[in-house]
Amino acid sequence: MTILGTLRVDVRQFGPLVADHLMEGITVRMKILNQTFVLFLLLTLSLAAGCGSGDDADSKTAGGQGVVAGAGAVGSKQGDMAPDFTLARLDGGELTLSDLRGKVVIVDFWDTWCPPCRVALPHLQELSETYRDDLVVVGLALGKEGPDKVRSFTKKTGLTFEMVLWNQDPELLKAFGGIQSIPTTFLIDADGVIRQKWVGGLSKATYENAVVAAINGQRTAG
Repeated sequence: MTILGTLRVDVRQFGPLVADHLMEGITVRMKILNQTFVLFLLLTLSLAAGCGSGDDADSKTAGGQGVVAGAGAVGSKQGDMAPDFTLARLDGGELTLSDLRGKVVIVDFWDTWCPPCRVALPHLQELSETYRDDLVVVGLALGKEGPDKVRSFTKKTGLTFEMVLWNQDPELLKAFGGIQSIPTTFLIDADGVIRQKWVGGLSKATYENAVVAAINGQRTAG
């Protein structure tokens, strides 16, 4: 006897051959249901963990206030000076990270094919508008699908914050701790110090709480 949904069926009444066939069909259906559940679970976890692989334990923070300014060496951890870069803007010209000193900066490593990136980007757009006087958001697109795809994606989704293209130099990714998953997002204070590092598409509140703390810290210091 077996149970399929809420229907109780005594398969033995159909004879051994039919019963075996019915049981085989039920087993196949259960396997499909199990596989579907596993895929759903993996998708849910990927949205939280980001696209990619590797274990970057230092970066998997989701909240907190970070550290105060006054860092030393250049690096990718909280309290380090953020590595500098100069990259081509999506709409022309160049952007140098150190030129943004004096404002809080978010640098978001992302790409068009990444589902968790699509979770984070609208939050960053909203923050760039709400805190435009104190915050600069820089999207750093890896561009796996090409610059034209990045342009069409940003236009379609209404992203208006600063957007630069990775120059395919692996040293840049290494300087930021070796980007193993995207989105990887850095919050940098007005002095160029990394205050927070996140991996995965997180809630707007997670980003905003840290941004507000960094802006308030900047005003207090000023």
